[in-house]
Amino acid sequence: MAASTAIALGVVPSILEQWTKRQWVFVAVFVGALVLVLAGWVLQRPRGLGVVVSLYPVDRTQVSRVAALKNASRAAHSATLVIDRAVLWPGEHSGQGRSDVADFVARLIDAQIEELHAAGRAEPEVALYVLAHLQDGFLLGRRLADDAQLSLAIMHLSQQTERSVLLGVHLGSSLRTALNSDQRGHLSSRLAAPAPRRPHLVEIPAAAGQQRHRIALIVRLASAGSMVDDARHVAATGQVAYGPEHHTGYQLPLQGPDHANGPCGAYLVIDTGNAYLPDDSALYAAVTTYVWECWQTARQEWAQRLGDTTAVEGLLFFHGPLPVAVALGWLTARDRLTLVHHDLHLARGTTTPPAAGP
Repeated sequence: MAASTAIALGVVPSILEQWTKRQWVFVAVFVGALVLVLAGWVLQRPRGLGVVVSLYPVDRTQVSRVAALKNASRAAHSATLVIDRAVLWPGEHSGQGRSDVADFVARLIDAQIEELHAAGRAEPEVALYVLAHLQDGFLLGRRLADDAQLSLAIMHLSQQTERSVLLGVHLGSSLRTALNSDQRGHLSSRLAAPAPRRPHLVEIPAAAGQQRHRIALIVRLASAGSMVDDARHVAATGQVAYGPEHHTGYQLPLQGPDHANGPCGAYLVIDTGNAYLPDDSALYAAVTTYVWECWQTARQEWAQRLGDTTAVEGLLFFHGPLPVAVALGWLTARDRLTLVHHDLHLARGTTTPPAAGP
């Protein structure tokens, strides 16, 4: 860059003048030098920090997918931090606490940003390349809300194009901005049962052990045939299985001194049908905002129905893109909303569940 700058400023052209008087030689050298200066600036300018986060335990880590995320980050950013649970805890089988892992990842990201500051750089733009269970992604988003960055983007592996790494969602205040009519129209075309502005909150009949202060938010944004029926069953009964031979796969968080779970007070369903969303970051952001709006409205409506001082809690039954789960965790970091973990190994039943209720 120093040599090219000298050429562009005329030092070297003065030397060339002793060799030739042809104008095109000077023009060609000058233009070439400018191109080299610009190329050097592009190569040297900070391109942000890429953080590859693989939170699957050692027996579930998919090496090829982690490698694809690493390659994408190294190609796009000046610095890459790799946080691989399978490498950090190679002998782990039972698993660390999910919240503890999310906190550990956030601390490592903070430490890397501070290191870049110490090197004399401005605060970098940060992009997360995440590979994790939905619940881990949700908890990571919740933890990252405590450490606001100038720019934080969630990248993901495409469902449509194998090994392509794409932008999922930008985490920022725009996610809290009300959707405009065009966004709502685009989103409505994706819903399995287009409705007015909000889905209907369905009250669950009173039953023994019912936890009236709790509502279930059931969100299906990807292919999963029985997901809505299974989640509705868990919300209406408090039971994670239809019987000894058919488990829904859901694992409810432990509640109360006896760790008992009862039916929720109500539920609402946001369903795009049994299909994947297209790889469109604008659509991902609109879906995230819409789900957040539905949760806020449902929580306020249910609190008014209860008419007491009990805080309304939510159970989020979610199946969809990982960036949306991370963004929802980030948006609801101060809310009493818990994403219910789903284990595919538990969900392998041998009988057909009964027909779902209304």
